[in-house]
Amino acid sequence: MDNIETNHVTREDSMVKKSVRISAALIAKRNLPIHIATGSHDKLIESLMKLTHIRLDRENISEIDNLEMLGPVTNLYLQSNDISVIENLESLHHLRFLTLSGNQITKVENLSFLTDLKLLDLSENKIEDFDPSELPQQLLILNMKSNLCTSLPGYRAKCLQALPKLQQLDNVNVTKYERRDAGCTVSDSEDDSEDDDDEEEEEDKDDGDWGETLDRKKGQSIRDNVNIDDVFKMSTKMINDSRARLKMYLAEHKSKEGELEEVRSQSRLTDCGTPREMDSNLSRVSFDSDSETPR
Repeated sequence: MDNIETNHVTREDSMVKKSVRISAALIAKRNLPIHIATGSHDKLIESLMKLTHIRLDRENISEIDNLEMLGPVTNLYLQSNDISVIENLESLHHLRFLTLSGNQITKVENLSFLTDLKLLDLSENKIEDFDPSELPQQLLILNMKSNLCTSLPGYRAKCLQALPKLQQLDNVNVTKYERRDAGCTVSDSEDDSEDDDDEEEEEDKDDGDWGETLDRKKGQSIRDNVNIDDVFKMSTKMINDSRARLKMYLAEHKSKEGELEEVRSQSRLTDCGTPREMDSNLSRVSFDSDSETPR
């Protein structure tokens, strides 16, 4: 009986995922066709250097590293991991989209040198306060929702003063009136641009890669190149889908815990029964060969 109890505990402990490090194998597994990921080393390296979108969400990653093996990455998805420090992004000179939501981050740092970054998602972390000078000055969209720092007095004004090009903060559009109230200078061209937006909607020019859309017409204003609302809706949908999948995994995990507890209860009850009853109860307990969960 003691052996059965020990086995149950071991199975439950094994369900807790170990911390994962970023590696070429992991990046290839998530972002390349299987025949390339499992093919020759030279072909693998060549393919990694061509990737522009890297998806490494929900991998239980605890540290950002080993990204220097990559090429012109524009979009990096690291949401729903176990990352506590923003670091080692120096090699990603072309990064435009970075999501680190749902991690364990406590400090905004090591981001100001990302001069092409347009969208940054740091929502659902553990940031209590931050230095706005650590944020890239050219940000268009910033999401800090579900961090303690957002409840600080003057939080939005602090962000607007530090980020002159910001157009959306925590899912709320920034208006010229809010910018003026925050003590920011609003140019006549910005006034005219916002008035035009009030009269008619911008044409949706997003082709699925908002980074390419931003570069489509150099020299023109951002408002002429991309519909910010559509960009954020697209990115928010991707992030919400990721969180939904995570919640589903947690629900499954909880269900398995309940099944394991039921097996333990059955095992304890047999201590009060006859040998025949014990054999009968144990015969009802079987484990699936793949998932090792009771059925």
